[in-house]
Amino acid sequence: MLEALRSSFGLRWTQFSWGVYRGLANPWMVTLALLVFIGIVLLASSPHSRRFMLRTAFILLGGYWFMISPLFSIPATQLLVRFLPNNTGETADTVVVLSRGREAEGDRYNTAISLVETGQASQLFITGRNQIMRVFESLQQRELPTEQFFGTTCARTTKQEAYSAASILFAKGINNIILITDPPHMLRAWLTFRSLGFSVTPYIEPLPDETRQSTRSLLTAREYLGLLSYALLGRFNQRSSNSLAQIAEELAADYPPEQCAITADRIHEQIAQH
Repeated sequence: MLEALRSSFGLRWTQFSWGVYRGLANPWMVTLALLVFIGIVLLASSPHSRRFMLRTAFILLGGYWFMISPLFSIPATQLLVRFLPNNTGETADTVVVLSRGREAEGDRYNTAISLVETGQASQLFITGRNQIMRVFESLQQRELPTEQFFGTTCARTTKQEAYSAASILFAKGINNIILITDPPHMLRAWLTFRSLGFSVTPYIEPLPDETRQSTRSLLTAREYLGLLSYALLGRFNQRSSNSLAQIAEELAADYPPEQCAITADRIHEQIAQH
C-alpha cells in the first residue's frame, strides 16, 4: 500500500514538475503575465492592498529573472556536482547513457561510443526509445560491433531508468557501470543507481553550448526539487544485501526484460520486417 502511494505520488510529481518547467521556460511570456498582473492590480485593487500586491509581484518578477540568470545556474550547478566522486578514468563493464530532450542532449551518445571504442567498457546500454536506432546506426558507421549494444524502452523518469537498467543488467551479472548524463542530473541519477547496488563511475557530459540560459537554470532548479522528492520517497535508500539476480527478479515484475529490453538482434529483426 505504501509503495503504491509512493509510486502514484512520484508519477504525479514528475508530471507536475515538468508542467511547471514548461510554464516557466519562456521568460518573455512569464514577464508579460506578471506585468499584466501588475496592471490588473493597479486598476482593480483597493489602495489598502495595492502596495502589498505590487511588492509581491515585483519580488516574483525579480526572483524569476535571477533564477534564470547565470548568477543562479552556475553556482547551483557547481554545488550539485561537488558531491560526486571524481572520474579517474576507471574501466567498467557497461556504459549507461541516460536520455534527455534533444535541446539538452549534447554529445552524450558519441561520448559513450568513444568510451566503448577506446576500451573503457565493452558494452553500451541506453535508456530511451527514440535514441536507440540513431545510436545503433552510429555504431555501424564506426564499424563497431553491435552485439554488445542494448537498452530499455520502459523508462521515462530517472527512477524508471535505474530500475529498468537494473532488471536487465543485474540478470546478466553486471553492476559495474560508467554513467553518463548532464551536470544538473548527475547527482540524483548517481544516488538512484547506487541505491540499487550499482558500482557507478559518473561521467558528466556538458550541456550543449547552444542550450538557452533559461533552460540551464530551470533544469538545475528542477533537480533540487527532484533530489528532495526522491529523498522523501526513499529512492536513495540502499537496498538490502540481496544478490544481483534476486534484485533483478524483484524488479522484473514492473520492468520485465522481455518487454523492456532492446538488443541488436531485435533491431535487426525490426529492420528486416520493414
